[in-house]
Amino acid sequence: MNLLAHLWLADRTATSAAGQILGDMVKGRLDAPRFDPATDYGIRLHRQIDSRCDAHAAHTLLRDRFSPPLRRYAGIIVDIGFDHALARCWPDFHDMPLPVFAQQIEQQVLDEWPSDAPFAAQRMRGLGHTLARYETPAGIQRALTSVSRRLRRANPLQDALPPLLAERDLFERNVAELLSALEGHLQSIR
Repeated sequence: MNLLAHLWLADRTATSAAGQILGDMVKGRLDAPRFDPATDYGIRLHRQIDSRCDAHAAHTLLRDRFSPPLRRYAGIIVDIGFDHALARCWPDFHDMPLPVFAQQIEQQVLDEWPSDAPFAAQRMRGLGHTLARYETPAGIQRALTSVSRRLRRANPLQDALPPLLAERDLFERNVAELLSALEGHLQSIR
């Protein structure tokens, strides 16, 4: 999953939103504490969510829908596609409007951000605006472009929006099942 789903799961399980974001940035084993216990736990949950999500039948089904050269990056595209589906179907998943949730979760991330994180909390300013735009193709294009820039080698992610949108119905038909499975797993390990 991408940012929105991770933060929705943090909200649903009352766990660290900062840890969910740091889960993509902190590399290596977590044998020794790196941050406060709640953030370290959020990082561990992030990794479990990614693992469970990648193994889910809906994720596999959608990854297989992308042809080369996008196939190599299909996991990333599918993660972003599920965030788009979650944003578009948001009232089915949360009582709070997405823009309000997005601003509240941004504040939570800022409040929880560890002072010894890989970068300053200020970089998280604007997160709420970014998340609220995931409902739109322009917001998803921004996410694809952002991920593309962070990858070390040249990649076709900036061109993935049309094929992603072509699968929009399939994403929306599968997002509830996937999120339910992920939430159920997180509730079972608490």
